Amino acid sequence: MRPILFSRIVVRIWVGVVLVLPVASEAVAQPLTIRLDVLSGQYDRVNTPVVAALPIPSSAVVNSRVVLKDSRGQVVPAQLTVSGLLARSVGQEGRKRGTNVNAGAELHWILASQKAGATVRYTATVGPRPAGTLAVAEGYRWKDSPGRHIDLLQGKRPVVRYMYQAYENDPAKRDLNNKPFHHVFDPTGSRIVTKGTGGLYTHHQGLYYGFTRCQFPGGQCNTWYCHEGEHELHRQTLDQVKGPVMARHRTLIDWNDRQGKAFCREHRELAVFAVSPGGTLIEWSSRLWSVRGTVTLDGDSQHAGFQFRADNEVAERQQEKLVYFLRIDGKGVPGGTRNPVKGKAADDPANKGVVDQSWKVMSFVLGTQRYSAVYLDSPRNPGSSFASERAYGRFGGWFGKQKLVEGGKPLEIIYRVWLQRGEMVASEATRLSRDFVDPPRVVVSR
Repeated sequence: MRPILFSRIVVRIWVGVVLVLPVASEAVAQPLTIRLDVLSGQYDRVNTPVVAALPIPSSAVVNSRVVLKDSRGQVVPAQLTVSGLLARSVGQEGRKRGTNVNAGAELHWILASQKAGATVRYTATVGPRPAGTLAVAEGYRWKDSPGRHIDLLQGKRPVVRYMYQAYENDPAKRDLNNKPFHHVFDPTGSRIVTKGTGGLYTHHQGLYYGFTRCQFPGGQCNTWYCHEGEHELHRQTLDQVKGPVMARHRTLIDWNDRQGKAFCREHRELAVFAVSPGGTLIEWSSRLWSVRGTVTLDGDSQHAGFQFRADNEVAERQQEKLVYFLRIDGKGVPGGTRNPVKGKAADDPANKGVVDQSWKVMSFVLGTQRYSAVYLDSPRNPGSSFASERAYGRFGGWFGKQKLVEGGKPLEIIYRVWLQRGEMVASEATRLSRDFVDPPRVVVSR
């Protein structure tokens, strides 16, 4: 297992807060003032997303508004939402059943700057929204092209695109729309930087997730390649959040066998945070559960897990050696890769430097523009993480063989991805990782 103390991380990542007051039992009728003490911990914080669970029910969110002020009385942009997919407030039973339970409320804001060891008090006032006012007046918004894709816009700038066109079980079209995925745009919105259908390895598409070996009662299939009729199918958009601080959507996806029958179901959630200009910060999470007895999911670091694939132009220009990987132990040579030794365990010396890496950077060029994508892992993810690198523009990680039992514990994973123009330095990648795995702690009180 990973070296970070898991019990400590659970409190800070899943909840991010310490609650010292009872939970309200009904919707907010009168203004409620809440104190939020933000503890930096051992790291300086710069442009850090902060989330605090608030003592109000999820049903009160849509008709409530919040005003957040810092210790100087200055108003800070903040956003009230229902709880996220992997928030602890969902509860063990909700996670076990795979149900879409938004059990509580969360407050989101961006911590602009706070020194290590500091504690800063914020005050949130939550009250009823005046009749006739809109819940959101600015910031992020979602735009659906029905049956094809959903775009996330910040103003007029496209940020990400969710591709969900329905699968057609025609042998001539099986490589088209065989699994939902997310495209990522250049931080200026000028172009898509991730790969879609076609090109080298058509099954590599944007931010995607699958396994080469899926076994279940009565059969097996491959949700990585999806060449023989198996596929992941978008069923429903369950939730969409928009606002000035963050955007988030959650979808229901069926994992179907070669006959088109579900053996697993998934809730997949993607969030984007309005950190400072210059990059895009994405949080991607999933809850996957069996609907057909005992299901085994397996593969290897190159053919399983959650991965990022850059536009096919990167593959077409491999001979130019424009791709390099920045790792915790330094910058790799242009065109060079480092990968786990197949068949070797996580603790085998042969896999030193490629297992349980909290972050990794892939730097690549499209046209004349260089980009850097940072893949941020979490100790919340199961097992040991085996990293993957390919000079044609793919990288990511696989967390080993998993077994799901119908009615039992689901498979939950969470990652972040940062995309920027230009080079990335190790200190910035480390800062992004620390904000993810050891975020500021928030103490909530009245």
